Amino acid sequence: MPKRSFWPGIAVVPLLLLGGAAPAVHYPERTVLLLVASWCAPCRVELAHIDEIARAAAPYDVRVLLVDDSKAGRRMVAALSPARRWLPDPAVAAPARAALLSRTPGLPYSVAIGPKGAICADRRGGLDAARTHALVARCRAP
Repeated sequence: MPKRSFWPGIAVVPLLLLGGAAPAVHYPERTVLLLVASWCAPCRVELAHIDEIARAAAPYDVRVLLVDDSKAGRRMVAALSPARRWLPDPAVAAPARAALLSRTPGLPYSVAIGPKGAICADRRGGLDAARTHALVARCRAP
């Protein structure tokens, strides 16, 4: 049974369910992943500037992971093209959200995922073009 979370609308799923391992999370390679929620006002500002953020992230893609599966959350990302949304397999979605949210005290939060699918940089707080460029540059650093 999922545990209650301090994140509204999110159930944190135990990583081991009935003795079985949770599915492995495969993050999209060369991607900046923005974690957003309907109740996060700064997240809405980020989404309003997603094209500017995407230009600054190039050659990395920019995708959004909705962390609250609510009607308001789905409305918030409805205008985004499918290429801008990260919709992992439902079996992996809850563990992926839990793993990413465990890295930050709040939203907005973003991670850069390198060419091997591993998180290579993260940023607490909203992104703009300059912050996005710096985030991606940290992934390219030796």
